[in-house]
Amino acid sequence: MKKKLDQKLIRNILTMRYNPEEKPLIFPAQINDFKLNNRDGDGRITEKLLKNSLHRQIGSNNSFVVSLSGGIDSSLSLALLRDSFPDSDIFAICGVFEGSFDESVYAKKIAKKFDTKFKILKMGSIFSNMPEIISITQKPKWNTYTHIISREAKTFGDVLITGDGSDEIFGGYTFRYSKFNNLTSSKDNWKKKTINYLDCHNRDWIPDQKKMFGTRIKFDWNDIYNYLKPYFKNDLKSLQQVMLADFNGKLLHDFLPSNHVISKKYDISIISPFINNDVSKFGLSLPLSQKFDRNTGKGKLVLRTISDRYGISYIDEKRGFSPSLWFDWKKSGKKICEKYILPNDCYVFKKNLINQDWVLTAFDKVNDDGDIRYLNRLVSILALEIWYRIFFTNEINSKKQL
Repeated sequence: MKKKLDQKLIRNILTMRYNPEEKPLIFPAQINDFKLNNRDGDGRITEKLLKNSLHRQIGSNNSFVVSLSGGIDSSLSLALLRDSFPDSDIFAICGVFEGSFDESVYAKKIAKKFDTKFKILKMGSIFSNMPEIISITQKPKWNTYTHIISREAKTFGDVLITGDGSDEIFGGYTFRYSKFNNLTSSKDNWKKKTINYLDCHNRDWIPDQKKMFGTRIKFDWNDIYNYLKPYFKNDLKSLQQVMLADFNGKLLHDFLPSNHVISKKYDISIISPFINNDVSKFGLSLPLSQKFDRNTGKGKLVLRTISDRYGISYIDEKRGFSPSLWFDWKKSGKKICEKYILPNDCYVFKKNLINQDWVLTAFDKVNDDGDIRYLNRLVSILALEIWYRIFFTNEINSKKQL
């Protein structure tokens, strides 16, 4: 059966990193979820809900693997897991990208504190491993490199614990909140807020986004704004609107669907204590004062309280688990992109999906100006080209190294 070339999917993934038209796996957050006005100053209710979530999802398993960084989300997940299953075997894996910030030093200490076996997993090149990455979701996406951790985890157990959802529910995207507050005034309408929100995700698009696409892709910013309109045209406080958009955006349409297909591919259950209806309903309802402190810039305040009770020392600054694109670009990515998305006969040009003149200009911006936003777009275009060659022309095998 021939795969259909979905033009909206291409437009959305290369602009938002996900396709909001796809049906989510869990119920979206609702405006009223933020209006229940629950409180949990000492974090006791949240802690109980998180433990209940683990017990319900895990069942009778007695060995687990944890995707462990040095941050609060996975560290707290491990602490709650050990407290809930004191006699179980737990194995922790910390993925490390060459040239990127190494969290394994912190993760190893946390693993030792909670009597957990520990392994550092070296992650490969995003560029050279693009076919394998693309084959996971069968979409032109390159941010599914977490599948490497799941594949390794399967060798140690059938259940992988993550900290997914914590940021969206309990207020972890502090850099976004601060920027959004600086950009937004109380008089702004939904469209201005939407534009400001997208500016907080500006590595997903570039100012001349419309010029990037070829004639076959119909691009209009108003189409993108309308996806986000329900999150900003309501009576919630501005940061609650951001949190609503975060939950119903990348969590529902990017991170969770990716985990789902990875889970199926490696026959491993990927579980987060935060991805539970009781946890999300309660967490979303907490007041902003228990999520984000504007004066200190710190977020996830309730989770910090719980973590302190368990004596967890975590990396305070949000790092995120991602490769160093610049390092990877200089080592191998530039040559790979020159081979696959510069030639006149590459499919993204032949099929009028991407504007060739724009790509040539983008290469100059990356090489001459070191523009990370344009580098991100080039990586996405490479993913699109490789996706086409895997699923439409069958020229590339998913196991091929570029």
